Amino acid sequence: MSKNYLIIISTLIFNFTFGQDYSYKSKKYDLKIFEYLMERTKTDSITLDEYLEFSKPFSKWDIRPIKTRKVWAMDTIHSASTIPNFIWGSFSNKYNLSKDQASDKANDFLKEAVSNKNKNSMFIIKNLAKFKELSKNIVKSSNKVFLNQKSIQRIDNIYKENNSYWNYIIPKDSPFPLSDEISILTNEDFSKEQKDILKLLSQLKIYTAYKSDKGIYYLIDGFTDNSYGYFYNPEGMMETNNDLFEIMGYEEISANFFYYVAN
Repeated sequence: MSKNYLIIISTLIFNFTFGQDYSYKSKKYDLKIFEYLMERTKTDSITLDEYLEFSKPFSKWDIRPIKTRKVWAMDTIHSASTIPNFIWGSFSNKYNLSKDQASDKANDFLKEAVSNKNKNSMFIIKNLAKFKELSKNIVKSSNKVFLNQKSIQRIDNIYKENNSYWNYIIPKDSPFPLSDEISILTNEDFSKEQKDILKLLSQLKIYTAYKSDKGIYYLIDGFTDNSYGYFYNPEGMMETNNDLFEIMGYEEISANFFYYVAN
């Protein structure tokens, strides 16, 4: 390999890593979000279980950028999917968990995901027709995120909570899907098609669906950036390079569905 070729490769790598726009870093959006979450958990007396519910992937306190692979946060550059780990470290301390206890929660979650593989695989086989119907409807939809938890629903950037619709007021240059300001939306309502998808998700025990460029992730459960569930692809190919899902293992269930575990 020639010296010039090595220089070209090195330059491309440098541009890929450092050529992104991090001009927003001086505005400290990450710190503002962190302080906002700290204040909300305090003023609303949020329990640990409630915090874990709201900080699951794609829930209202999931700080991971959806459209950005790398992000400036905590005074350095991080992969988008790793940001929740730093947030969890601080909040586990807030809830008086030791470092070992905080780590154990993540490890126990992943062990549960692996141990429930057969049970969850059998569930989708028994409900394959409904999963195919759901996948067809989501593919047709223009939306990418469908969240259906006990106390909150979400379609893309619109949330429904306590019978009120709202969204975050996000600065144009912020890569984060959260901010320290929200806007209450009047005369807002999910469409019939959106409500049908949310209803079917509930019937199939899926708390959220995320449509990527290559398929649909159906999350059974999540913990910070970890999750497990099913992945749908019309060509029967598993996606393994999505920045929001660090796939640690997967197994084909049927022609178009896989069981996956992401850490």
